Amino acid sequence: MQMDMHYYGVYAMARAAGMRVGPAEIVATASEYVDDAIWDREVLAEDGRCILTEMTAHKLLDLKNADNESQRKVWLPFHFLPGGEGDTSPAQLICRKDSGISRAMVERSMAFAADAPYGAHLMGIMAHVYADTFAHDGFMGANHSYNAIESNSICLDVTSDGILDHIQQKAKGFKNKLISYGLSQLFPLGHAAATTYPDRPYLRWRYVRAVDGKEVERDNPKDYLAACKAMHEMFKAYLERVPKKGESGTAKRWKEIRNPVKELIEIEGDKGTRIKAWKKAMWNNQLFGGNAKVPQYKGHKWSASIDDLAPLEIPKNIDKLPVYRFYQAVRIYRAHVLSNLLPSSNIIAA
Repeated sequence: MQMDMHYYGVYAMARAAGMRVGPAEIVATASEYVDDAIWDREVLAEDGRCILTEMTAHKLLDLKNADNESQRKVWLPFHFLPGGEGDTSPAQLICRKDSGISRAMVERSMAFAADAPYGAHLMGIMAHVYADTFAHDGFMGANHSYNAIESNSICLDVTSDGILDHIQQKAKGFKNKLISYGLSQLFPLGHAAATTYPDRPYLRWRYVRAVDGKEVERDNPKDYLAACKAMHEMFKAYLERVPKKGESGTAKRWKEIRNPVKELIEIEGDKGTRIKAWKKAMWNNQLFGGNAKVPQYKGHKWSASIDDLAPLEIPKNIDKLPVYRFYQAVRIYRAHVLSNLLPSSNIIAA
């Protein structure tokens, strides 16, 4: 998924569930920031205090993607949560939409989030992961032949010739970069063989899986709509635990917003066009009541708040920095998924 869903879609679903502007903005920012936290560094103060960053993504053409440790610590827990289905270890690593494991992850994370100072940040991380299970269904967050797609087997179903040309050119450019970076033999990782097709909400498409010759039909609009419904329900359940983060007069039932959300998802346009459509729908109170404010994404400010710090400039209230809270939540989430959640389903992934 891209920013239109991970930020604006998540913000809209949180507000539609009844969440106040402030917490909803943190949730949505943390959701999108999972894709933006791509560096590993530390800022160490002379008095011993320290901020340690945590990678939750890599640039797709980063050589670290080929590293098994990075795949297990980054792609599996944050972008391709294993579904636990099948009789073999590789099959169990395949991401499955709304799997039992993903629902257990949601329930456990909500329990943590209800009492923690980084609760909204953890909810955002969880929203990113949960939504991705719908978009990344059928792919694995590791370099494995299961992800490979037969050459020239992908068929796209869009009505706009301009958009068809746009996404095909994007795919061609991506594949050319793979070759130029010398990465062609290191993939397929995740849905790299399908480029960005799983991340485009309006796209219906099909392909032939190389490992077994099976044709796979994908209906992104259907999956994305299901993801929005699941997130709406998730945020409602969270607010039942933490009612102080709620706002009266904001919430709408899913059946009230289903059709507007469906129309937004089916818009054939580039990312900017889709974002504008989400903003317009929120400004017009089509998705929630109350304050129609749509905050701009502030992930770059989160990064700057730590990236520009010199050791002597670390503030006394370091624990109040949103980015610090984000990394707290990341550590809690990753440790639980890799050390508890997956092993409880007999998946020893890290």
